[in-house]
Amino acid sequence: MIEFIALPAILLGVYALYVVGWNDFLRVLQGTAYARAKVVEHYPGSDGFVPIYAFQYGNRSFRIPGPTAHANPTPPVGESEVLSFPARRPDLARPPQPLARVLLYAGFAAWLAFFSDLLLDWW
Repeated sequence: MIEFIALPAILLGVYALYVVGWNDFLRVLQGTAYARAKVVEHYPGSDGFVPIYAFQYGNRSFRIPGPTAHANPTPPVGESEVLSFPARRPDLARPPQPLARVLLYAGFAAWLAFFSDLLLDWW
């Protein structure tokens, strides 16, 4: 009976780990590159304002939306910030947030460990 809860939860956790972790997996395979980007505008959305970053990498220009929306337009237009991305994928640039990523993966590990133990009765 417990399999009806544990198995879908494990599959959901593995899928979520794939969705969130694919960009970080590319960083491991290709290496991480960095670029200094400027906030050129804020896109208003239903959640708030999303910063739009512009930067040059190689001989190409990129305009990348920020990872989250804010109630107020932050960071201000004209401010520069360092973005990181997989070496061959500058379109996946984002501000580095190592602590948030560590907490996210720790949460995935706890989720998978809990439901794996529930399914396999390890302890």
